[in-house]
Amino acid sequence: MNIDALEYRNLQSLEEAEAAWLIEKNGYPEDEAAGLDNTNYRFTHAPHLFYGAFAGNELVGYIMSTQAASPLVTHESMSQHDPQGSTVCVHSVCVSAKWQRKGLATQLLKKYTEALRSYNKTATVKASRLALLSHKYLLPLYEGAGYQTIGVSNVVHGSESWYDCILDL
Repeated sequence: MNIDALEYRNLQSLEEAEAAWLIEKNGYPEDEAAGLDNTNYRFTHAPHLFYGAFAGNELVGYIMSTQAASPLVTHESMSQHDPQGSTVCVHSVCVSAKWQRKGLATQLLKKYTEALRSYNKTATVKASRLALLSHKYLLPLYEGAGYQTIGVSNVVHGSESWYDCILDL
């Protein structure tokens, strides 16, 4: 189970997006997990922002995002995609249970940032920032991947407080 041996790439089908949803459903509390319809909407409208780690044909971790005009994740950005937005709102960073605690989430975040910087070279609308919401206990993960914690978010989603984090590209 070496994370360097995994294949890192964009998801390519609704079947792979559904595999991501299954990881999310098992990895997030019920009041925080995206539903299958929301996952499919995000994949259909922003497939270039769905990125995964694969062990052979098995998806073992992924990042799911949309674009927004606002500089931070908002309630609106969680259910919509603005193809003209310059902020990439990261909605999920999730790793299957057997791959957790191996550095895969950090590796995914770093590879995702590299992939977005590469995408920006040819994109019509360039991403200027990554933004996400984090629980307090996960802040070291995101800060270790280059994100800066801004403070407590105004977004309420689930029962715990969230913190705004950004990474300018």
